[in-house]
Amino acid sequence: MTVSEPGRHERVKVLTRHLSVMLLHRAAYRVRQFGRALLAMLRGPDAQDLEQARKVLPPSGWQLFRAMPRADQMHALNVWRSIRKAGWNHLALSQAALLHDVAKHEGGVTLLHRVAVVLIKAFAPGSWQRLKSWPEPSRRDYRYPLWAHANHPRGSAMLAESVGCLAEAVDLIRRHQEPLRSAPPYAAADDLLGALQAADDDN
Repeated sequence: MTVSEPGRHERVKVLTRHLSVMLLHRAAYRVRQFGRALLAMLRGPDAQDLEQARKVLPPSGWQLFRAMPRADQMHALNVWRSIRKAGWNHLALSQAALLHDVAKHEGGVTLLHRVAVVLIKAFAPGSWQRLKSWPEPSRRDYRYPLWAHANHPRGSAMLAESVGCLAEAVDLIRRHQEPLRSAPPYAAADDLLGALQAADDDN
């Protein structure tokens, strides 16, 4: 049975509306995220939050955290705060929350690159997926920050491992943008990963 022309047009209209709503929601989320980032740059991290974070990271991990821009530090602290509000008191999960995005800064990712990433994901998702599989460009290559952003889970995990974070934290960071398993077998690490992803999405 073939779909009539009016029926086909109606499906296209519904899909177009659905896509528009998705893009609007995503744009609104990015605007809120940008507002929080701007406020963080002006205000800076809370001294009490920083003192608590220092206690859960290895000394070199703390230095790595403090080298991040203010906005990235605030994002990490907010993710960590959300995790604790959800009832989690887990050292590896805490370390993962604080360092899950550290490779973005190390890779030279700026606000302009982050805006470009949002646009690429929205309008050329296939290109974004291909970017993840590129060979690592030279650091002098203009594409390097985009590559670093696309591959920041792996890069952040390598950095966390190099500064002595727990192996479980390193694994959570490496997997923090991977889809959760939708079918058994489930593992305890999946619960931790779900908590990290939920907190990251909320902040």
